[in-house]
Amino acid sequence: MAQRRLAESPPDARNNNSPAAPRRLKVTERRQYVVSLRTAGATLKQCAEQAVIRFGEENLPMNYGSREVWRDIDRAQALAYKTIAKDLTVFRMIQMDRYESVVRAHWLKAMAGDKGATDRVLKAMKDENRLLGLDAPTQVDMRVVQVDARIDELLEAMDSGQQTEVVKSLGSGEGQKEDTIVEGTARYL
Repeated sequence: MAQRRLAESPPDARNNNSPAAPRRLKVTERRQYVVSLRTAGATLKQCAEQAVIRFGEENLPMNYGSREVWRDIDRAQALAYKTIAKDLTVFRMIQMDRYESVVRAHWLKAMAGDKGATDRVLKAMKDENRLLGLDAPTQVDMRVVQVDARIDELLEAMDSGQQTEVVKSLGSGEGQKEDTIVEGTARYL
Protein backbone atom coordinates (compact mmCIF):
# COMPACT_ATOMS: atom_id res chain seq x y z
CA MET A 1 0.00 0.00 0.00
CA ALA A 2 2.84 2.41 0.86
CA GLN A 3 4.55 1.63 -2.42
CA ARG A 4 1.35 2.30 -4.29
CA ARG A 5 0.95 5.71 -2.66
CA LEU A 6 4.60 6.45 -3.33
CA ALA A 7 4.22 5.56 -6.98
CA GLU A 8 1.10 7.73 -7.30
CA SER A 9 2.68 10.72 -5.57
CA PRO A 10 4.41 13.42 -7.61
CA PRO A 11 8.10 12.77 -8.30
CA ASP A 12 9.24 15.51 -5.91
CA ALA A 13 7.34 13.88 -2.97
CA ARG A 14 9.74 10.91 -3.08
CA ASN A 15 12.71 13.18 -2.55
CA ASN A 16 13.57 14.29 0.99
CA ASN A 17 14.42 17.74 -0.34
CA SER A 18 10.89 18.15 -1.68
CA PRO A 19 8.29 20.52 -0.27
CA ALA A 20 6.37 17.43 0.97
CA ALA A 21 9.26 16.31 3.26
CA PRO A 22 8.64 18.97 5.97
CA ARG A 23 4.96 18.02 5.99
CA ARG A 24 5.84 14.35 6.59
CA LEU A 25 8.10 15.40 9.45
CA LYS A 26 5.25 17.39 11.00
CA VAL A 27 2.86 14.44 10.65
CA THR A 28 5.42 12.16 12.30
CA GLU A 29 5.98 14.67 15.09
CA ARG A 30 2.21 15.03 15.63
CA ARG A 31 1.73 11.27 15.77
CA GLN A 32 4.57 10.83 18.25
CA TYR A 33 3.10 13.60 20.37
CA VAL A 34 -0.43 12.15 20.54
CA VAL A 35 0.96 8.65 21.18
CA SER A 36 3.01 10.00 24.10
CA LEU A 37 -0.08 11.77 25.50
CA ARG A 38 -2.21 8.65 25.12
CA THR A 39 0.51 6.52 26.71
CA ALA A 40 0.54 8.93 29.66
CA GLY A 41 -3.20 8.32 30.12
CA ALA A 42 -4.84 11.16 28.22
CA THR A 43 -8.18 10.51 26.55
CA LEU A 44 -8.51 10.81 22.78
CA LYS A 45 -10.32 14.10 23.23
CA GLN A 46 -7.57 15.46 25.51
CA CYS A 47 -4.94 14.36 22.97
CA ALA A 48 -6.78 16.27 20.23
CA GLU A 49 -7.11 19.39 22.39
CA GLN A 50 -3.41 19.35 23.30
CA ALA A 51 -2.42 18.79 19.65
CA VAL A 52 -4.45 21.86 18.63
CA ILE A 53 -2.70 23.92 21.33
CA ARG A 54 0.77 22.67 20.37
CA PHE A 55 0.56 22.62 16.56
CA GLY A 56 -2.22 25.09 15.85
CA GLU A 57 -5.52 24.29 14.21
CA GLU A 58 -4.27 25.48 10.81
CA ASN A 59 -1.44 22.88 10.89
CA LEU A 60 -3.71 19.93 11.63
CA PRO A 61 -6.16 18.01 9.45
CA MET A 62 -9.58 19.62 9.19
CA ASN A 63 -11.82 19.01 12.24
CA TYR A 64 -8.98 17.38 14.16
CA GLY A 65 -10.61 15.42 16.98
CA SER A 66 -10.82 12.03 18.66
CA ARG A 67 -11.25 10.10 15.41
CA GLU A 68 -8.17 11.70 13.83
CA VAL A 69 -6.15 11.10 17.02
CA TRP A 70 -7.15 7.45 16.87
CA ARG A 71 -6.01 7.27 13.22
CA ASP A 72 -2.70 8.93 14.14
CA ILE A 73 -2.12 6.45 16.97
CA ASP A 74 -3.12 3.51 14.77
CA ARG A 75 -0.77 4.55 11.97
CA ALA A 76 2.09 5.22 14.40
CA GLN A 77 1.62 1.77 15.94
CA ALA A 78 1.45 0.09 12.54
CA LEU A 79 4.76 1.71 11.59
CA ALA A 80 6.31 0.70 14.93
CA TYR A 81 5.17 -2.93 14.53
CA LYS A 82 6.46 -3.02 10.98
CA THR A 83 9.85 -1.75 12.19
CA ILE A 84 9.91 -4.24 15.05
CA ALA A 85 9.06 -7.10 12.67
CA LYS A 86 11.98 -6.12 10.43
CA ASP A 87 14.28 -5.85 13.45
CA LEU A 88 13.18 -9.28 14.71
CA THR A 89 13.85 -10.82 11.33
CA VAL A 90 17.36 -9.38 11.34
CA PHE A 91 17.91 -10.52 14.93
CA ARG A 92 16.72 -14.05 14.09
CA MET A 93 19.14 -14.16 11.16
CA ILE A 94 22.00 -13.08 13.44
CA GLN A 95 21.04 -15.73 15.99
CA MET A 96 20.84 -18.36 13.23
CA ASP A 97 24.38 -17.48 12.15
CA ARG A 98 25.57 -17.82 15.75
CA TYR A 99 23.95 -21.24 16.19
CA GLU A 100 25.36 -22.41 12.87
CA SER A 101 28.84 -21.23 13.94
CA VAL A 102 28.58 -23.30 17.12
CA VAL A 103 27.47 -26.35 15.14
CA ARG A 104 30.31 -25.94 12.59
CA ALA A 105 32.89 -25.44 15.33
CA HIS A 106 31.96 -28.66 17.15
CA TRP A 107 30.63 -30.85 14.34
CA LEU A 108 33.76 -32.87 13.55
CA LYS A 109 34.46 -33.55 17.24
CA ALA A 110 30.82 -34.56 17.77
CA MET A 111 30.94 -36.94 14.81
CA ALA A 112 34.17 -38.40 16.23
CA GLY A 113 32.33 -39.25 19.45
CA ASP A 114 33.26 -36.38 21.77
CA LYS A 115 30.30 -36.27 24.18
CA GLY A 116 30.89 -32.64 25.18
CA ALA A 117 30.93 -31.53 21.54
CA THR A 118 27.84 -33.65 20.83
CA ASP A 119 26.00 -31.97 23.70
CA ARG A 120 26.94 -28.51 22.42
CA VAL A 121 25.85 -29.34 18.86
CA LEU A 122 22.55 -30.79 20.05
CA LYS A 123 21.90 -27.80 22.33
CA ALA A 124 22.60 -25.34 19.49
CA MET A 125 20.35 -27.32 17.14
CA LYS A 126 17.58 -27.45 19.77
CA ASP A 127 17.79 -23.68 20.33
CA GLU A 128 17.82 -23.09 16.58
CA ASN A 129 14.70 -25.23 16.16
CA ARG A 130 12.95 -23.29 18.91
CA LEU A 131 13.94 -19.98 17.27
CA LEU A 132 12.48 -21.15 13.97
CA GLY A 133 9.38 -22.67 15.56
CA LEU A 134 10.21 -26.14 14.27
CA ASP A 135 9.50 -27.95 17.54
CA ALA A 136 6.24 -29.85 17.55
CA PRO A 137 3.88 -28.83 20.33
CA THR A 138 3.89 -31.05 23.41
CA GLN A 139 0.99 -33.48 23.39
CA VAL A 140 -0.49 -34.87 26.57
CA ASP A 141 -2.37 -38.15 26.59
CA MET A 142 -5.37 -37.33 28.79
CA ARG A 143 -6.37 -40.99 29.00
CA VAL A 144 -3.30 -41.74 31.08
CA VAL A 145 -3.94 -38.78 33.39
CA GLN A 146 -7.60 -39.77 33.91
CA VAL A 147 -6.81 -43.46 34.45
CA ASP A 148 -3.99 -42.60 36.85
CA ALA A 149 -6.36 -40.36 38.81
CA ARG A 150 -8.96 -43.16 38.99
CA ILE A 151 -6.34 -45.68 40.13
CA ASP A 152 -5.13 -43.28 42.83
CA GLU A 153 -8.72 -42.76 43.95
CA LEU A 154 -9.35 -46.51 44.15
CA LEU A 155 -6.11 -47.17 46.03
CA GLU A 156 -6.91 -44.44 48.55
CA ALA A 157 -10.37 -45.91 49.08
CA MET A 158 -8.88 -49.37 49.61
CA ASP A 159 -6.21 -48.04 52.01
CA SER A 160 -8.82 -46.21 54.08
CA GLY A 161 -10.90 -49.34 54.52
CA GLN A 162 -13.66 -48.29 52.13
CA GLN A 163 -13.49 -51.43 50.00
CA THR A 164 -17.28 -51.74 49.98
CA GLU A 165 -17.62 -48.30 48.32
CA VAL A 166 -14.99 -49.33 45.75
CA VAL A 167 -16.87 -52.53 44.98
CA LYS A 168 -20.18 -50.65 44.79
CA SER A 169 -18.61 -48.05 42.50
CA LEU A 170 -17.28 -50.72 40.19
CA GLY A 171 -20.51 -52.74 40.29
CA SER A 172 -22.77 -49.72 39.72
CA GLY A 173 -21.33 -49.01 36.31
CA GLU A 174 -19.71 -45.75 37.37
CA GLY A 175 -16.35 -47.22 36.46
CA GLN A 176 -17.69 -48.15 33.02
CA LYS A 177 -19.02 -44.63 32.59
CA GLU A 178 -15.55 -43.22 33.29
CA ASP A 179 -13.99 -45.72 30.85
CA THR A 180 -16.40 -44.48 28.17
CA ILE A 181 -15.44 -40.86 28.91
CA VAL A 182 -11.74 -41.80 28.69
CA GLU A 183 -12.27 -43.60 25.36
CA GLY A 184 -14.31 -40.67 23.99
CA THR A 185 -11.58 -38.24 25.04
CA ALA A 186 -8.91 -40.41 23.43
CA ARG A 187 -10.63 -40.13 20.04
CA TYR A 188 -10.00 -36.36 20.03
CA LEU A 189 -6.28 -36.64 20.83
